[in-house]
Amino acid sequence: FRLHGGPLTEDGAPEHQLAYACRQGRMFNPLLAVAVQLTDVGPQAGGFCVVRGSHKSNFVAPPRMLDLQAHQEHVHQPQTQAGDVILFSESTLHGTLPWRMEEQRLAVLYRFAPNNHAYGRSYLPWPAHFTEGMTEAQLAVMEPPYNTRLDRPCVELDGSVTTASRSAAKKDFDMSVFKTPYF
Repeated sequence: FRLHGGPLTEDGAPEHQLAYACRQGRMFNPLLAVAVQLTDVGPQAGGFCVVRGSHKSNFVAPPRMLDLQAHQEHVHQPQTQAGDVILFSESTLHGTLPWRMEEQRLAVLYRFAPNNHAYGRSYLPWPAHFTEGMTEAQLAVMEPPYNTRLDRPCVELDGSVTTASRSAAKKDFDMSVFKTPYF
């Protein structure tokens, strides 16, 4: 087990990709996580945990805290019911405690970021057997994160798929100046 996230790296440098900030009454949060709980989580059940308020920290968390060897009183495991939603910033120290219940823990995790910011170690193509038989809309949902200006397929409310794209004039400009349709 190890807590992760937070506004600072372990050596104290700002973690700009995750950093929460509040300036002149406006909050900026480049990566919002949404965890939909599909099972009940009672007291001491395990699962998602968080250090409340840590997204605002200007100090590195003690290494023994990250490993839950000290300061455990600051690590909160929320009690939730199936259908509850937990919103948290990736700049908040968080983790997953060992699951202690008999039934399987089920949750769905979504991450929301600006369209010019992707969060992940890499995005490899899905193996063919993962996407075999999927509809056009299902395949659109399986696309890795990238800006819609790069001709991204988008699922409309009626289930149809359209392609979001930049105008031909902008593509022509990029081609004439940068020798590529996308800059």
